[in-house]
Amino acid sequence: MCKLHIMTEQAPEFGNSSGSGSGQLVVLIGILTTVICLVYLCLLDRAVVSTDRFSPIYRFLLIVYDFKTAWILAVATCLAAVWRNPKPALNLAQALGEHPAIAAAVAIVLFSLGSIFVYHSYPFSMDEYAAVFLSKIFSTGRLYAQLPPNYMDWLIVRGFNGGFLVSSHETGRVIEGYWPGFALILSLFEFLRLPWLCNATLAALALFLIHRLTVELTQDKRAAGWAILFALASGAFAANAISYYSMQAHMTLNLLFAYLLMRPSAFRAFGAGLAGSVALILHNPMPHTAFAMPWLLAFVVNRQQWRYVPPLVLGYAPGLALGLGWLMFRSDIASGAYDISAIRESARGAFTWPSAAIVNMRVASLVKMWVWACPCLFVFAALGFMRYRGSTPARLLGYSAAFTFVAYLFVTFDQGHGWGYRYFHPAWGVIPILAGCAMADGSKTHARLVSFAGAAAILGLIAIVPLQLFQIDQVILRHLALIGPPQRPGNNVYFIHPRGGFYVADMVQIDPLLRDLDLKLVSRGTDLDDQMIKRNWPSAEKVASEPAYDQWYLGPTDLRGSIGDSDSPRSFVLK
Repeated sequence: MCKLHIMTEQAPEFGNSSGSGSGQLVVLIGILTTVICLVYLCLLDRAVVSTDRFSPIYRFLLIVYDFKTAWILAVATCLAAVWRNPKPALNLAQALGEHPAIAAAVAIVLFSLGSIFVYHSYPFSMDEYAAVFLSKIFSTGRLYAQLPPNYMDWLIVRGFNGGFLVSSHETGRVIEGYWPGFALILSLFEFLRLPWLCNATLAALALFLIHRLTVELTQDKRAAGWAILFALASGAFAANAISYYSMQAHMTLNLLFAYLLMRPSAFRAFGAGLAGSVALILHNPMPHTAFAMPWLLAFVVNRQQWRYVPPLVLGYAPGLALGLGWLMFRSDIASGAYDISAIRESARGAFTWPSAAIVNMRVASLVKMWVWACPCLFVFAALGFMRYRGSTPARLLGYSAAFTFVAYLFVTFDQGHGWGYRYFHPAWGVIPILAGCAMADGSKTHARLVSFAGAAAILGLIAIVPLQLFQIDQVILRHLALIGPPQRPGNNVYFIHPRGGFYVADMVQIDPLLRDLDLKLVSRGTDLDDQMIKRNWPSAEKVASEPAYDQWYLGPTDLRGSIGDSDSPRSFVLK
């Protein structure tokens, strides 16, 4: 009987008889691939490869920060190659494998601190801001924000209206442009005033699931500890854990989906469907669809698994219903602008057959994946896949990762902003699991491989990940410094000039209930901005006028007013 789990299948041996040569080969492949990535970054816009078709922020992060990290990665790989003592990494992997709950708890604390002090509790990109915006709406028990219709072009950048946010100039209602699943999850933490805890918690759950999936595949807790170590030693995992991107939620729910289907039963199939149901509507259905496709096909082609299809479909039903309902609700918010034909046209704009430009983008994405992972992690994952290719779950995990990457060859965007290659992140959790499989059966795995992988992971953990977190901190601090500090006490109004600098338009971020101490609005020109100020705050004083913004100080008194009873939060009321 063909099962979707490993228990009845034997993994191939990887003993000392061939371990030495294989270990040395892994080292050579790791060094060679790192050098290729470094050469690619050196050649960008100098020879052969061009970034002309890349979005500005994607190009900037690639050629500035990723290029610097690639040099450090190359040094770390060479140092790992000459390391010959496997004991420190073995002990660390053993401890992580024996105590995954403690590792996850410590991870929550560290990632929460990172979200506060590295990410500055700030939704840097519009993708992040859109989810935060909607989560604040949900946390108050509302379905949409109600903003003054005549101020809509001051509150939302026109180019972002209909994309990141969807609003009506007639009614003033505003929602997120994406699907609402991640905002729903984030709203629980927003309600507790702990939004920075959301992705940190999801990352800790992902670590626990990485451990459980690796144990299921290998029956080896130390291998599962290796998988946790590989994840923690990767900048992509840490960066998404401290951010406000939905990618961490995608990864965690996809891992849960795979874990439940490894030993299928009617109950677990229903649970997998529920996990997939939420994953489908996190922000758009593609990340989960690409990940789940190999698993769903495996059920279809195996008649003995057909009995699990009804509970699986039943589990998916709530998400599908909510997703369709959200599309209708979004269409209603936008006064019918989002009908079926509009959705079809939007899909046509997002998907296309792979072109030379898209292939160039995805090659750059492969380099970003390598740079933002533990040194040589993808080589270890490939080795683990080869070792356990006789296991159906291991194959399906590998297929999910491959299918996710291939699916985005048909997407026209390079991803824009993102730490690492965020389009792949929903399937990224597969990589440390397969890499952990490469380290299974420690007594039979040659010390050459163990010492190299261990040194690479430890160097990634203590050197490369801190460097990348420092880079994130610098990027966000420089962005926040584009506008001057607010004067206190009292309130300030900033008119942001969307064309006043790099990524400046993304600074137009408002609380959906206008509860923030200061307002960051879109400038509509000096005359209209001045009229708006005089209409609402006649005594306001302009205190700064820079290329990126104009700043008005409203005075030492808090000019926000209470709406409703005395316990209601204070908000700006615009005339």
